[in-house]
Amino acid sequence: MSEHLGLKERINQFIKEITGVEGVKACVITSRDGILMGRAFTGGVSVPSFAAMSATMLASAEAAASISHIQPPERITVMSPDATIMVISAGERTLLAVVLEDKADLEATYTALTKIAADIAEVL
Repeated sequence: MSEHLGLKERINQFIKEITGVEGVKACVITSRDGILMGRAFTGGVSVPSFAAMSATMLASAEAAASISHIQPPERITVMSPDATIMVISAGERTLLAVVLEDKADLEATYTALTKIAADIAEVL
């Protein structure tokens, strides 16, 4: 990532990388507090609400893991018959959440997204 890019341009570049992962239909980058930072969504979705709910899912899972004395989750995966939502930590302050096609290879997608999340963690 080029050092001369501003924060908004960096976030947009990350969004392009995320949407370039096979199987990704939509995505957000959000703060751990649920504040939307970047997005790629179509249709009548309330994207700020999706970002906030994604942050809530990750925080809840991390809290449940903590009181159970287990390590924090690597990802949260919500599966439905027509799509999957995956939420991945991107450092101490951010996360990414994606909507995947129903036929997406979850492990391959997770591997690709983990690399992007690590880059996000370094920048944001």
